[in-house]
Amino acid sequence: MPTITIGTDAFSRLASLQSRAMGHPDLAVVLVEHPLGGIDPDEVREKARLATDLIVERLGAKL
Repeated sequence: MPTITIGTDAFSRLASLQSRAMGHPDLAVVLVEHPLGGIDPDEVREKARLATDLIVERLGAKL
C-alpha cells in the first residue's frame, strides 16, 4: 500500500537519514514549512492545502 510520511521542513534531514537507516531510501515524504504550532489557523489550513496537493500528486504517481 502506498504511503507518505508528512512532516515539516525543519525535519527534512532527519527524515532522509532515518528512511535510509531503516532500509527505505526512497520513502515518499511531503514536507511543509515549519512551524505548524503557534501560528494562525488560516496559515495552518493553507499549509495543509499545499501538502494535500503534493500528497495526492505523489500517491497518484505510485498507483
